[in-house]
Amino acid sequence: MRKLVSVIAVAGCLCACNAVGSLLHDDELLATVGEHRLYAAEVASYIPAEVSSQDSLRLAKSYIDTWVKDKMFEDLAETELSKEEKDVSKELESYKRTLLRYRYEQKYINQRLDTAITPAQVEEYHSSHKAMFTLQDAIVKARYAVVPEKSSHLSALKDLMASADETDEIVVSDSLAYAYTSWYSDFKGKWIDVKILASDLQMEPHVLLASIKKGFVQSVDESGNLHLAYISELARAGSVAPVDYCAEQIRDIILSNRKQALLAALEQELLEKQKTKNE
Repeated sequence: MRKLVSVIAVAGCLCACNAVGSLLHDDELLATVGEHRLYAAEVASYIPAEVSSQDSLRLAKSYIDTWVKDKMFEDLAETELSKEEKDVSKELESYKRTLLRYRYEQKYINQRLDTAITPAQVEEYHSSHKAMFTLQDAIVKARYAVVPEKSSHLSALKDLMASADETDEIVVSDSLAYAYTSWYSDFKGKWIDVKILASDLQMEPHVLLASIKKGFVQSVDESGNLHLAYISELARAGSVAPVDYCAEQIRDIILSNRKQALLAALEQELLEKQKTKNE
C-alpha cells in the first residue's frame, strides 16, 4: 500500500503540470493489487485530451482509486464465493438480451419516429388532459426593475412596464430601463414560478400575491432601492397551467406516446410474422 500511495503521489505531481498522457510512459506501472497491474496507458486513455491539467489530475486519481477498489473486491469474491455463486452466465445472458433489444428498439424508433408536433396538437392535448396540468404553485409573467426610490423617472417607467404595446416594451427594455434602472428583466416573456419573483422582491410568495395593486408589487431594500414588479399575467395554484407554460412538457409526452405506440406496433408485427411462419 505504501508503494501504491507513493506512485499515485508522483503521478499527481506530474498531472499538476501537464496532462497524464503526455508525461507518463505507456508502460509505466501506476498501481498493483495482487496479480493485477495498472499501467499509465490505460489511465491516459480514460482522460480526454482537451481537459485541463487540474482536471487530468482529478480524473487520474479517481480512475486509479476506483480500479484499486474494483480489483480488491474482484479478488475477494474469487476467494470467498463458491463456484455456483461465481457463475453469472444467466445474468450475463439476460443482460445481453435486454441490451440488444434496447439497441434495436432505439434504431427502429430513430428510423420511424415522427418528431413534428404542431401548436394545434399541443393545444388539443392540453385541452383533453387539463387535470394533468394543475399548478402546485402560482406562476406569473412579469417585468422587474430596480430603481432609486426617489427616481424622477418612476412614473414613466411604471407606464411603460404596464403597457401592452409591443413598441413600449422595446423602449422599456432597450432604452429607458437601462438608462434609469440598475436592473431590469422581463424574464424573456416566459412564465416563472412566483417564488422566483418573490425572492427578487425579498418577500414571501403569499405576501407578494396579496400585495398586488393594479398589477404592481414593490418593496424597498436597506440601500433605498425600489424593487418594482409588474405582473402582466397570473395563474394561481390549483388552476390549470396555461398551454404555453407546459408546451415543452406536452411535446415530450406526445413524443413518448408515439415511441410507445411504435414499439407496441413492432411487437404485434413480430408476433404476427411468427404466427404466419408457424414459429
